[in-house]
Amino acid sequence: LSDKDCEHVYELVYSSHRAVAQAAGEFLNERLFLPDEEAVRDLRTKRGKKRLPNTPLIRDLVQFFIESELHEHGSYLVDSLIESNPMMKDWECMTDLLIEEPGPMEEG
Repeated sequence: LSDKDCEHVYELVYSSHRAVAQAAGEFLNERLFLPDEEAVRDLRTKRGKKRLPNTPLIRDLVQFFIESELHEHGSYLVDSLIESNPMMKDWECMTDLLIEEPGPMEEG
């Protein structure tokens, strides 16, 4: 699939038809949200705390949401991924991202 084709599928995570949104969520997981332990190996907060493995995935999810410009439909995005991607329930990682300041190897 071309990048343009993929973008059309990505948008389906905002579908009000739950099965369509979940299928698009699975596609999104395979294309964008693949765990990469190398990506977090050297990531630390300002205080030196090691970042959790889902850190880059959650940041990518937030970026995806921002770029989608469908902010009134955020609940559809969550619903499309909640059962298929463990990062959606990684409360420790989400809390860490909110509380801890970015470290020297991280974007602010």
